[in-house]
This record gives sequence, structure tokens and C-alpha cells, in this order.
Amino acid sequence: MKLAASIAPPRSAARHNSEFAAKPIIAAAVNTPVRTAECKCVYVTWYTGEMGAITLAVVPSATPGDSRLALDNLCIALTKLLDMPVHGINSASYQDLAAELEKDRADYAWMSPLLMVLTDEKIQLRPLLSAVRDERTEYCSALFVDARRPMQTIEDLRGQVVAWVDPTSAAGYLMPRLHLAAHGLDPTRFFRKELFLRSHAEVVRAVVDGRADMGATYGQRPADGEPLARAGFLHVAPEREFRVLDWTHPIPNDVIVGHGLLPKPEHRVFSNAILTLAERDSGKRLLYNAFHAEKFVTPARNVLNPLREDVARARKHGLLSQL
Repeated sequence: MKLAASIAPPRSAARHNSEFAAKPIIAAAVNTPVRTAECKCVYVTWYTGEMGAITLAVVPSATPGDSRLALDNLCIALTKLLDMPVHGINSASYQDLAAELEKDRADYAWMSPLLMVLTDEKIQLRPLLSAVRDERTEYCSALFVDARRPMQTIEDLRGQVVAWVDPTSAAGYLMPRLHLAAHGLDPTRFFRKELFLRSHAEVVRAVVDGRADMGATYGQRPADGEPLARAGFLHVAPEREFRVLDWTHPIPNDVIVGHGLLPKPEHRVFSNAILTLAERDSGKRLLYNAFHAEKFVTPARNVLNPLREDVARARKHGLLSQL
């Protein structure tokens, strides 16, 4: 059975501009059994009504493979599941993705938690689903160098060049700067030059080709004695050896958010479509290729509050002066 839309009134043309007209669906509500990962059968109410085409925007990714093709394939599957057109937007930068939401050109988006917090200061967004990787809903920022370089500690990077992802990246900018400040190092003066390269993949490439002495990217901090299994540099340059000089404290995983102007029932329908795909082998592959996540879960209500506090603290100390 296809998932149906909410019973909310149709969105206005000003809110949702698309070449596809809204498709009316017979209004009804049915209880459908859905088997969860824990093999418990729960009942979810699918609402039907009227809902126009959907736009899903994503940030630049270090995910292996063709990210545009991965998003296209995911949108095709969602289109079939929801019985309405789903379009994808591959944003060139974090700022471009935020602009798509602010200008009402995107209904849903996959973004970093920090970008969600910052964008939510301008328009209302709702975190719908959190990515799960290696059975975790959080990760860290890894401050890393090429293993062939002599640097062994953060102090060795004084006066060197650092590569950041974007001012709105949690792992690629905010958390490393807070980490440095907490250790008595002023990140506004510590480095000779700061590069902003728009993606985790490009940060890794900058460290590899020598444009930067150190980079910041995402990773799962391994337990003592365990090998490192997940990090941005492992995905981008698995043939190279890198050295992690330090790790930050945990950060919530990236999230799928819904535009605040959309009715909550529509958010539930879209979320349930993602969760339904995650229960199918073919759907799992699509989600993994698009988001590099094994599954998604509904986030706790206040999951982003600590990050909001980090943003406030960073601004207080001048570490986010440009935002």
C-alpha cells in the first residue's frame, strides 16, 4: 500500500511552487501494521487527503559514490511510495541549503544539527529523524593530519594552516573551535590561515595535497585499543594514513528536518515513508547511498538543546562572529 498525504488543506502556490500540480487523493484513514527493527508489530495511522509535490534538499556529502544519482534514486522510491512527485536538490553549500528552506523552495532537508539550529533562528524547522550509524545517534569531530607529517599534538599546529568545512558545520568548524578554546588556545589567533572548503571531502583532499596542515571532519571515536572504523578521511582517501590528534565531545548525528510551515500530519507521512524504506533491503541501500546511514530514528524532543548552548557559548567568546 502507498502512503497517503495528510488531511490538512493543500499548500498554496506561493508556499509550494512546482511544475507538478497537487494530486487529490481520496480522504480516509486506515490503521496499518508496520514491523519495526525489534520485530514488534505496531500500528501507524496513514492519513490521506491532498498534498503537492515534495522537495528534499541535501548538503554536500563525503558519501562514497555519486551523491546526485543516490538522491535521484531515493526520490524515485519516495515518489512511488507516496504516490506524488518527490524532487531532490543537491545544494552546493550549507548556506545554499539554508537559503532553499528560507525561500520556501524546499519542504524537507538533510542537514547537520548545527545548520538546523542556526537556520531555525530564522525560520521554523522541525527535526523529524536522526541518522543512526554503527548503532549510534552521535559522533565526534576528529582533528587530523597526514600521518607522514611530523605533527603529534595540537600545539604543533600553532601558526599552521587549518581546513574547515563551513562556518555552519558542527564537526567541521564549531566543535573543534570550542575544543581548542576549552584547552586554552584562541582559535582566532592560533592558526596562520583558515580555509573554508564547503565539504568534508574537500577538507580531506586539502590535507592530502598539502594545502592544509590539519583538517576537521566527522568520525566515531573508537574505544581504547579498537581500530578506527568511521571517519571522513576513511571514506574519501582510504588508501592514505592519517593521524587523529584529538577528538571533541559527542555531537548529535545529522537530521532530516521538515519546514515549519507544513502541517505536522504531512511531516509524519514523510517521516513514515523514510522509516518504511529503512525496513526494506532495497530501501536500506537507497538511504545508505544518499545519507550514509543504516537507519533513522525519531529524535528526543530536546536532543539539540546542548548544541544550542554550544552555539550561545561560541558566540559569547567570539568564535562564531560571522554567524
